[in-house]
Amino acid sequence: MKKFFMVLLAAFVLAVVNPTKSEAKVMYDGAEVVKGQTGKMTFKKDIKVYKKNPNGTFDSLVVKRNNFFKTYDIEKYDGKTFYQMGQYRVQATDLVVFKEVPIKIRSSFYNNPTYIYINRDGIASSYGSDFRKEELWGISFKDTNNGQLLKYCDSGDGTYEFCYEYPGIDLKIAETISRDRGVRYELTGDAEGKGVPLKESKTERFMKKGSIVYSWYNEINGYIYVVDKLEGRHDSAVWLPMNLLKPVGDK
Repeated sequence: MKKFFMVLLAAFVLAVVNPTKSEAKVMYDGAEVVKGQTGKMTFKKDIKVYKKNPNGTFDSLVVKRNNFFKTYDIEKYDGKTFYQMGQYRVQATDLVVFKEVPIKIRSSFYNNPTYIYINRDGIASSYGSDFRKEELWGISFKDTNNGQLLKYCDSGDGTYEFCYEYPGIDLKIAETISRDRGVRYELTGDAEGKGVPLKESKTERFMKKGSIVYSWYNEINGYIYVVDKLEGRHDSAVWLPMNLLKPVGDK
């Protein structure tokens, strides 16, 4: 028994002295960064922030000046920027001081990150566009005085290269999960089919519970690209929430 105890003690000491990679904290600007965090904010004076409840009512919270808070999702539209601070949504004003976590650090939490363009005030056709590492071209990061940029390069026919730069604050990072093409799924509830893998994006098509679809692409940000049939035109292809789909056998 004593020998067994000593083995357990040795294992405990080893774990404390040599923590695994998953236990190691990611630090930036003197504070710990967590997965999904886009930055941190503080306020120039005490202000009240609000969250909307499912029943339509609002709860408020007074936040103190100079206290730092983690921020998560960002929305940008109609010339306004909104930060998600836990359950509370805060609009960017002169009273809000936001500091972005560099996108390279944010992406380190993901095994296979996808970068999704979330700025609805930018080029309309680019909203929801997603970028991933490619074998030939790919992604790099560029530091500037105004934050870190993501540089994405692609090629039309492989003979020349197009490169684009995107501010980190205009990008959401999500895990890319490999999914087999042609898997048959049934919707377990009514769903909103999206044109891009973003919950906030326009609904392209409503689909009823029990509808049958087939996977066509990987899962990104909790959505998977599906088609009604495997052959022919895919004009009705949409992104559907993966948690509303269950695989079913062929009939």
